[in-house]
Formats: sequence, structure tokens, C-alpha cells
Amino acid sequence: MRQARADLEAAAETARAERDPLAPVLAGLSSSLGAMVALQARMEANREPLDDKARADMMRQLVQACRTDFVRQAGAASRRLALLSGLGAAVLLLGALGGGYLWGRSTEAAEVREASGVIRAALSDGSASARAWSDAIRRNDLVGLLGRCEGRAVWVDTSGRRACAVPLWLEDAPPPAAPAGPRS
Repeated sequence: MRQARADLEAAAETARAERDPLAPVLAGLSSSLGAMVALQARMEANREPLDDKARADMMRQLVQACRTDFVRQAGAASRRLALLSGLGAAVLLLGALGGGYLWGRSTEAAEVREASGVIRAALSDGSASARAWSDAIRRNDLVGLLGRCEGRAVWVDTSGRRACAVPLWLEDAPPPAAPAGPRS
């Protein structure tokens, strides 16, 4: 502290010589530091010396106070970190769910637009075309039939296009047969 006061006095003298407006502030800080040095000297002169037991007891109290403060600070930081981590995970989860929903919705809308265009083109020949397609769709499970297109049922023509042999029902399915009678 004595060295700091000497440095402040030298800075104040330099500031006065250069007519710096901070010269009074530096001088005030220097005198305040001088008063603190004098106070510290008086306190040390009047202080009773500590024996080893008192010094060890004071160190134990200091360590205990630091440990208590550390545990309190660590607990608060841990709770804060857990809260922020949970909040961050919730935001990420909501973002992923929202993004997935929007992506699926736009994909489905694009597929519906594409299918609508194909259906519109198929029905452009008039009511006879519309009736033929309507009957074919009603009589056949197209998704189920296309699911059977694998292995030997598939072949490739000379242009590289793939084809599949599946039955296309031209008439409605017959009603299920009635049971023959009681079974014993």
C-alpha cells in the first residue's frame, strides 16, 4: 500500500505539472490511501498476537465458511444449469416436432397436388373415361395389388421400364358363399 501511495503522489505531481484536470482526484486518492496505511499501522500496533490454537481455530472457521458458501453457490449453479438444460431440450424437441410436422404436411400436399394432376389428365377424355377409372378403382385394391409386384411378377422391357403382372378385376367380386350347414 505504501508503494501504491507513492505512485499516486508521483502521478498527481506529474498531472499538476501538465495542468491535467485529474490532478486533484489523484491527490485525493493518494491522501485516502495514506489514511488507510496509517489506520492499518495503528490496528496492527494494537492487535494482540494470535497463538497457534487461535490461528488454527480461525483457519477452521474460514475453511468452514468457504465450504458452506461453495456448497450454496454450487447448488444454485446446478439448479440453474439443470433448468436451462431442460428448457433448451424442450425448445429443441418442440422445434424438431414442429419442423417434422411442417415437412410432412408440405410433402403430403405436394403428393396430393401431383396425384390430382394425374387424375385430372386421366379424366380429361370425358365421362366414359371417368366411369372406367371409377369402376377400376372400386373393384381393385390398387395398393394391395402393387404390393405383390416383386420377384418373378416383375419384368423389364427393352426401353428399361419395369412392368408387373397383377390381376385387374373387371367385374365386382361375388358375394361370400353361405355356410353349407351345421358342422358337427
